[in-house]
Amino acid sequence: MLLLWLLFSLVPVAGQALPSCDTRPGWRDPPRVNPLFYCYEEIIRVRDAGEMPFTALAFAPDGRLFAARPLAGQVWRLTDSDGDGLPDAPRLVAEGLTQPNALVYFEQALYIAGGPQVYRLADDGTLTVLVDDLPAGAGLWTGGLAIGADRRLYVGTGAACNACAGADPGRGAIFSLALTGGERRLVARGLRYPGALLAHSGVLWATDTAPTLPALRPGLDELNRIEPGGDYGFPRCAADGLPVGPDSAGDCAATVPPVLRLPTESLPVGLALYEGAAFPHLRGRLLLALAGADNRYEPVGFSLLALDVASLGTDLVRSETLLPYDRAITGGSGAVYSPPTGLSDVDAMFINRRGAGVYPHRLYGLAVDGRGWIYLSVGGGAIAVLRPL
Repeated sequence: MLLLWLLFSLVPVAGQALPSCDTRPGWRDPPRVNPLFYCYEEIIRVRDAGEMPFTALAFAPDGRLFAARPLAGQVWRLTDSDGDGLPDAPRLVAEGLTQPNALVYFEQALYIAGGPQVYRLADDGTLTVLVDDLPAGAGLWTGGLAIGADRRLYVGTGAACNACAGADPGRGAIFSLALTGGERRLVARGLRYPGALLAHSGVLWATDTAPTLPALRPGLDELNRIEPGGDYGFPRCAADGLPVGPDSAGDCAATVPPVLRLPTESLPVGLALYEGAAFPHLRGRLLLALAGADNRYEPVGFSLLALDVASLGTDLVRSETLLPYDRAITGGSGAVYSPPTGLSDVDAMFINRRGAGVYPHRLYGLAVDGRGWIYLSVGGGAIAVLRPL
């Protein structure tokens, strides 16, 4: 009985730390989200910082939120200054970095990837360059960063150009490194831009994007389950395993197929496995953030998806669009998956086109805190959270 009394006596205290969504100064609508589950709240906005001040996000176990600022060469740390449960006080913790664009926190240190470098920022503020010769340079940026169960770093490198492999076989690849930066191993190749990596339960996931040259057969963006030593086909093969162009060479049938195809220029950039308690209906699903492209008639991407892991790699991928969401102005048909054309979400495109989503801004980064609150870096200078009502 004493235990029950203690448990119930804590309920009002927890409620006080979670004020009503529409009473908060950072509450935003649009973008529209499902009002039964989520509140969309900005925790910070940097004015006049352009479209892409923040990209990757990462949490430390104690709730510190780290945010990469690649164009400024910086990493910021945000802490909760007013006790409301949201990180809101930014502080510059590293600068002079080369396009820091991927973050992962592990054992009292933040690991940062950008350009040819991988850095380690210890909790005491010590910054160490672990690697300074990753394959990088002109072309696509250094991509995602993850730490596997084998206690090794995994880092993706971007291709040297839009639709060519280039002379360096280390471009458009995933490498594995010791936590000290040594013992480099090639894990996978044939990728164009592995912009987000996620290691969980012995599985390494990686996103990829398709080239967009009009002379080539249109490709599809991808989510891949990485097989050690796998060839994922770029630039010879599209996501459907067929040659991209008339001059393509090699056996596309021998490449590893993606587990999810997305329309070209969806630009998948953020990955997280949801294990939190805040939204039980999302547990065990993969969260996928799509940046989108602003040079198309239809705003493809610009959304946050929840994917059923067991359905990935089948012809019946099950997904849910968390943002944007507004059944009042759509038919509620949701996303439809067809392997030849990818995951099509007419509702999300319509909501974005109506100005009720994040469009024309993009989603750039994704992280989930220890409670299961979902954080996004959003174009225009914002970091926002999907939290309970």
